[in-house]
This record gives sequence, structure tokens and C-alpha cells, in this order.
Amino acid sequence: MTLPGNRSSAGFPSPADDYIEKALDLNDLLISNKAATFFMRVDGDDLLASGIRHGDLLIVDRSLTPAPGKTIVAVVNGEFVLRRLERHDGIIMLVSDNDMIEPVSLQGEDVQVWGVASSVVHTL
Repeated sequence: MTLPGNRSSAGFPSPADDYIEKALDLNDLLISNKAATFFMRVDGDDLLASGIRHGDLLIVDRSLTPAPGKTIVAVVNGEFVLRRLERHDGIIMLVSDNDMIEPVSLQGEDVQVWGVASSVVHTL
């Protein structure tokens, strides 16, 4: 029997207690700038070879600088697209993994870059 204010211990403390971490928070792991970050659900398989599949949750950071090799969310002629930013012969292009989709040149097109994909969460 334990009296109020007294503690009773049964056994030794667990060695695992030394390795207890705080609760896992995906916001802390995946978002560096909360004010500039938004989420998008991927519609289509245009970047399937890059590991981004239909239905995945994309984390997009508007504060990141677009650079060749980065995955970009852009508005092209009024429509959202998800493409990889590449430079070919000095021309900056938005490119899909799907060869059937023509690359979009950022020169002379109605293109607005919305942000850089920073993470992708796959669904099962």
C-alpha cells in the first residue's frame, strides 16, 4: 500500500528512458517557413520518374529560390503545373518526366512561379 505523497517503485528504471525523444511533429521536420508554405495534392503522374505520384501530398515553400533541378509549382497560361526547372542552351524550361508533354520555356510564356516543392508525402 502507498500512502499519499509517497512514491513506490517496482523494479529498476528502463534503459530506454535515456532515449526518449519529444513527440514527432511533421511540421517541425518538413516546414522551415510556415508563413510561406502551402500544401497541394498531386493530380497526375507527370513527375513519376522523379518519385512524385498521383495523390501524393506536396509541401511547397514560396520562400525558396527556384533553381535548375528543383521541382517547381507554376501557373502556366492560368493553369497550375508541377514541373522540374531545367536550363537547356541558356533557356530556362519547365520539364516533365513524361516525354509526351512538351517543355515550357519561361521566356515569352505566361508563367508565374508559385514556389519550390520542398517535400513530398506519399500515400499508400
